[in-house]
Amino acid sequence: MRELFVPLASALLLALLTQSLCAQELILEKETDDGTMGLRYCDFVHRHSTCESFHVQTITDTKVGGIVVLDGRRFEITWIGPGYYLDSGIVLQASGGPAERLAGQRWLEVYPVEGRIHVSRSWKDRDADGTLSFSDTLQFDAGLEMKVRDIRLNLRVVPLPEVP
Repeated sequence: MRELFVPLASALLLALLTQSLCAQELILEKETDDGTMGLRYCDFVHRHSTCESFHVQTITDTKVGGIVVLDGRRFEITWIGPGYYLDSGIVLQASGGPAERLAGQRWLEVYPVEGRIHVSRSWKDRDADGTLSFSDTLQFDAGLEMKVRDIRLNLRVVPLPEVP
């Protein structure tokens, strides 16, 4: 019995630890669109799930692993890229590697249900520029077809320990 209990307890503890660590990740969007898709000193970022706004005070690098100071707290960037705002009101970020023609592409829902996963079946490149852009359409596994109505810089960050 003990042989079964120890691995089970270890797996449960690992699952709870992983869940609590993931819960610390913040998904943010740049509040104003200046057309650059970049993050700069004195920008503001917004968190959909809580409607909090944060002031960008310092940025060491705008890549994954870079450090950003928001309202005096240090965070590490874990993901940065475009957030796609669809005509249905859903906001998505690409997840995992890019899929050819976006068939089978996984998407992380940022809003309204943070964390839900979607998979696209096809993509209509309306302006034929070869990139997912404004007015392009994505069709998802559920059969829904949605148009991109806006694209804004999104990022995911995790808090870093306070420096004494």
